[in-house]
Amino acid sequence: MLWTDIIDPADLTGYARESLADYERRQGSLAVFLPNREVADVVARFVKGATGLIDVAKFRAFDAEPEIGKRQSRGRVTLELPAVGQNIPVSEYEQLRARGGNVTDQEILNTILSTTDTVVRAVSDAVERMRGIVLQTGKATISEIGADDDFGRSAGNSVTAAASWATTTTDIIGHLQTWVDAYVAANGTEPGAILTSRKVVRYMAKNDQFKTALIGGASRPASLSDVNDTITAEGLPPIVTYNRQVSVDGSTTKVLADDKLLLLPAPVESNDYAGTELGATFWGRTLTSLDAEWNIGSDEQPGVVAGVYRNPKPPMGIEVISDAIALPVLANADLSFVADVVP
Repeated sequence: MLWTDIIDPADLTGYARESLADYERRQGSLAVFLPNREVADVVARFVKGATGLIDVAKFRAFDAEPEIGKRQSRGRVTLELPAVGQNIPVSEYEQLRARGGNVTDQEILNTILSTTDTVVRAVSDAVERMRGIVLQTGKATISEIGADDDFGRSAGNSVTAAASWATTTTDIIGHLQTWVDAYVAANGTEPGAILTSRKVVRYMAKNDQFKTALIGGASRPASLSDVNDTITAEGLPPIVTYNRQVSVDGSTTKVLADDKLLLLPAPVESNDYAGTELGATFWGRTLTSLDAEWNIGSDEQPGVVAGVYRNPKPPMGIEVISDAIALPVLANADLSFVADVVP
């Protein structure tokens, strides 16, 4: 049964969302490319199609009517949003120790809040990992439930470098120029960011094209600032580094492979889903948020929620739960381009 003696679900949910936002600020999040969007539903509805150039208007004689134009070809897509969440129990032993030690309500609340931090971070990491999968593969593949939503990215938007960037003589700038040209040809617009790992940036810094020449013929590896200065001087988008890791079944896993590079639209604020045409991370409305006992207002129902449950029967266990329905999607998949730079 829902246990509200210490804190009710509406208040705990408010805390959980603040905790999630703070965690993502500290860890870094791909939500700046696939921003959060809350919907009062269990499906995501969006318009999928090409972006970029449109047909030019036709010149006309005075007093002649303008030609009727055509909208770009687009399709409406509806996708089911999967559920994600985690429960962490407070054991019978922990409860007995707490009661024997005359623990105050505030101390119990602190334990609940710290446990809420944990279950919310688990949800954040799961959604963040899925953002990485979507950006790298053009698909939302969820093995646990057998889901595999393909957003239709062109095969040409996934490439392998002709020579490894781990080699100091590789023409990295030439590779980037070729890929940016392909991106522009496909989309009619320039990419706004190069997203990659610190490991790839270190390869770039050691490359002959980025080294800083010193007096006497010596050289030193470039700094990130030096690399970005060289990149932008060539008319290429700035580099955004990203190295977040999550734990998957006890194994530390990188959200983005550290040998890959992505061309993407410029980053936006993590909740500015209207600021990018790439896509969004949809957060739906859970059944728990609709439960009258949870007392969550209709405007607050979409997004992650949290509550405390207690079993009235022995061993009278307590659980802090997080519950959410969420999925990152690519509305315009060809606005993402991925390259394996260390084949």
